[in-house]
Order: sequence, then C-alpha cells, then structure tokens
Amino acid sequence: MLRPAMTTTDSSPRPIWADLTLEAFGYSKVALILTGSAVTQVMPFWIEWAVSAAPETEFKVVMRDSAQRFITRHSIESRLKSRVQADTWGEELVAAHIDLAEWADLILVYPATLDYSSRLAHGIADSPSLLAAMTTEAQVCIAPALPPRALANPIVAETLRKLRTPENFLVIDPVPGPSESSDVALAWVPPSFPSVLRRLEEERLLRAGMTAEAATV
Repeated sequence: MLRPAMTTTDSSPRPIWADLTLEAFGYSKVALILTGSAVTQVMPFWIEWAVSAAPETEFKVVMRDSAQRFITRHSIESRLKSRVQADTWGEELVAAHIDLAEWADLILVYPATLDYSSRLAHGIADSPSLLAAMTTEAQVCIAPALPPRALANPIVAETLRKLRTPENFLVIDPVPGPSESSDVALAWVPPSFPSVLRRLEEERLLRAGMTAEAATV
C-alpha cells in the first residue's frame, strides 16, 4: 500500500510516497530510541502505524530530552498505550540500561542525530540507551539524521564507519531530505520507518539462514 507521508516536517512540507507494507516482522521486543532531530516530529504517526502493522511486537519508546523539542510524551503514549521512558537514570530497582539491554531483541535508534551517533561510536555511555546499546547482545540499528553537508566531513564518515564495526550493529544509510533551517542545501534523513523495518527483517532472516547453515556444517 502506498500513501503520502513526510520524512520530516517543515514550514513547506514536501510529501513523499511511503510503502506501508510489512509482510512479516520477527522481532518481538523493540526498544525505540527517539533523539532530537526534526524527523522525530513524524514519529507519532509511524509508531501508530507500527503498532498496527506488527501487532505481535512490543514497542518500548525511550525519549531523549532533546526529542521533546519536537514532540510531547503524550503524543507517543496515546498511540503506544504505554508509558514513554526517559533516557535518564532514576531510582529504579533494575538499572535502566540493564533492563533495556536484556529486554530488547532489537534496539532501534530512529532518528539518530549526529550527537547521539558520535557518542555511541566513541563509547560515551552517559545515558541508559547508550549504555544498553553498547552492552546488549541484541541487534542494534542506527538510522542517522544528519545536517546539510555532514557526509562530506571525514569526521562524520569515520563516525559512521565505527558504528558499522560491531557485528550486531546495522547502520541505515540516510537519504537526501529537506532541511528545516537551510534553503540552499539538503539534509540527510533516514529512509521511511516502514522501509527500515523491512530492511531489519531482511537482515534478521539472512543471519538466521547463515546460523542454520553453519550448524549443519
């Protein structure tokens, strides 16, 4: 099914056609990390879609403080029908990073700002989601959202290379998209949320097939 959807929202929204099909999704517990990117504005729509498209999957949303510049906790909780977790440590019985790392079979950072991606790539574990991503055995997927011209910088290229190093990490290449702040250059945004979930399912099946093949050798 094709429907118009926005990769980001700005003063002059430019709709794209998003394929909303998701024939299968084998992950059962997904920790979705929301960061302070303008792309976060459309996440209430995508979360509502995901809950419907993957009814057997439990989604736990972790929101960075910076994400609250673009959406409210209520806009997510009303669609998820559960509480949003802040990306901070509190007085919980089980440490938040341990809970995330051991609960999830997928940690998905969508969208991942350059700040968050750089912290993760350089081992800066100053929040539960960052520490969970560094210590989990689950699949970790990073879908970067980058400002105009960022990909031309070798520091950014090296950051993305580092994120591709761990065997359980998958980096989704961003695509050109409108910038909220620049009229002269395109930003780099993640592909649509459904396409990222389809890619994750393809990767999961590929790894499962490789594991099964290795077991028979």
